[in-house]
Amino acid sequence: MSEAQKILVSMTCPSCGGQVQCEEGEDLVLCKFCESVFALTTDEGANKVMYKMTVDKDKALAKVNAWFGTGPKAKDLQKTAAITEAYPMYLPFWRLIARGKACVCGIEEQRTGKDNQKVEIPREALINREYIYSEIACEAGDLGIQSIVIPDRAEAISYDDQEIVTFGVTSSRDAAFDEGGRAIRKTAVEDGSARMDKVHFSQSFCFPKAFTLVYYPFWIVRYTYEGRTYFATVDGITARVVSGRAPGDAGSQSTAAGIGGALSGGAVGLGIGLAIVTEGTDIGIGVLVVGFIAAVALLGYFYNRFRYGDEILEGALNGKGLKSGRTQKKVQPIYNETYDYFK
Repeated sequence: MSEAQKILVSMTCPSCGGQVQCEEGEDLVLCKFCESVFALTTDEGANKVMYKMTVDKDKALAKVNAWFGTGPKAKDLQKTAAITEAYPMYLPFWRLIARGKACVCGIEEQRTGKDNQKVEIPREALINREYIYSEIACEAGDLGIQSIVIPDRAEAISYDDQEIVTFGVTSSRDAAFDEGGRAIRKTAVEDGSARMDKVHFSQSFCFPKAFTLVYYPFWIVRYTYEGRTYFATVDGITARVVSGRAPGDAGSQSTAAGIGGALSGGAVGLGIGLAIVTEGTDIGIGVLVVGFIAAVALLGYFYNRFRYGDEILEGALNGKGLKSGRTQKKVQPIYNETYDYFK
């Protein structure tokens, strides 16, 4: 996705219906067809943009049904789940586009030679790239959504709060702007120190380019399974299930308990066996320690699947449950406009 695609917003003129383009962050827009001028600045002190819902109800329900059949969810979920309601909803997000710059100096550790000797190599990185920060601007309850990525095909339209159902903005514009700047500076330092084992110096800067209040469409789908209520949230443009709660599979929980016990026991047994074969040498003791560490790690992993596998959590949801899928990061880089230097 190019920088122009990220920055330019195509909108429908509220006067004549013509398509006009403006750069995200502008306060006024002039329609080239009817020469009307309309403002984008809102009472919240930021430009306001709304994106058109392109996913209909049937497609949203079909995507949720397909989602029922993925991951460690209840095996009969697709057949047994009963949809109780599905409705469109627009959620507000603060969106900051800025250039992040960072200077990072540190050390990369490498092992060389027959003795595997540690060598410290000085490293320097200068980061100069654009980032997009987004953060939900309301209390969305248990929806598990914290940020968005606007796809190329998204169509911006004039905001009309009389035509949509939405959550009201509850977070401060200034607080969101400051937090976005801090997050971009932090990400720039992390990008610069990616190859470094130790960081001795870092300095970062953020140069804002546009700050927008974005209203983004979703479908909220609620359903029941064996007397309990669950939900799924569907992106109103890409039709991807971005968050949700679902019942876990009891069979998978039992399997996880059995496999965890078997593998952890096997790791311990292997470590003890090798320690005996090597007659208690340093190598044998090392293998035994590694075996115990592996056993604890395996036991912890499968215990987690057994203990919390009765409910599956997708998205930025909190609470007890087995995490599944990915959580959208708040900061995204624009790689095609980078001027980085690594040494």
